[in-house]
Amino acid sequence: MVRPNLSPLDLKLFHKQERDFFHRLVVQLGQDQDRIKWVMALWLWFESIGHHEFIRHVSAYRDDDVVRRFLAEAWACLSRLSGRPIDPAQVDDQLPSTNSLISEPVDLRFFEYHKSEAAAGVRYFFDNVCEVIFDDELMERVARDAERPDNVHAMSSGFGEGTSSTPIGSRLSVLNPMARPWAPGLNHSPEDQRSMFITFSRGYPISREDIAEFFNSRYGPCVEVVMIERAPPGQPPMYGRLVFTSASMVAVVLNGQRTAKFVIKGKHLWARMYVPRYS
Repeated sequence: MVRPNLSPLDLKLFHKQERDFFHRLVVQLGQDQDRIKWVMALWLWFESIGHHEFIRHVSAYRDDDVVRRFLAEAWACLSRLSGRPIDPAQVDDQLPSTNSLISEPVDLRFFEYHKSEAAAGVRYFFDNVCEVIFDDELMERVARDAERPDNVHAMSSGFGEGTSSTPIGSRLSVLNPMARPWAPGLNHSPEDQRSMFITFSRGYPISREDIAEFFNSRYGPCVEVVMIERAPPGQPPMYGRLVFTSASMVAVVLNGQRTAKFVIKGKHLWARMYVPRYS
């Protein structure tokens, strides 16, 4: 028997912070939701190349005018990627707001010199993350299907490709989750209470074996299973799920923090608490 793991619904729960901020931008600040999807994709790409928790820092600003400056700079970056004109009176080429939150300063020329890499990265996050987590209708359909035994395969096989009007390229397929054999009764605690979401730097995935070996050697035999997303062809996986043998291990790993960062064989891994569907 096979059951789905790291489904689009899991992805939505993992990105609760981004969804909450998206709601603020669209509902409270009156921003266009399609445009904000692209901005969030850009910021997620920033995080994937080392500017961690960029979105959390932007969302922490309660002054809407400050947030709008970040949005204006983000859209200028996207415009530069797509070749659209930019009004110099609206945005400073040096991106002062953006640079206040990143360790290595960038300006709009950065998006010319790194156009291929940046466009591919932003498009990846738009298609594989933003088009999923910000689509409430899709999430509701997934939740309904999850309750129907005859539709379990719909979650385990992912969703098909579609078309979308995009500023920087054609659409990719959304995530396909990995699945593992079902082995009930191994633990008394429900699996979601023993789980953590894990993410990798773009282009630097870590194998299941290396992840399990790292945590088992650091904390003793504690890993039940490591699940990694089945990424689209030609794309490295970026997400996974780590299940411990004991629920107490989640608190140990986080050590009172929202996220925990580890370096495994020179590659970065971030772990975040899993939020069960019913919470």
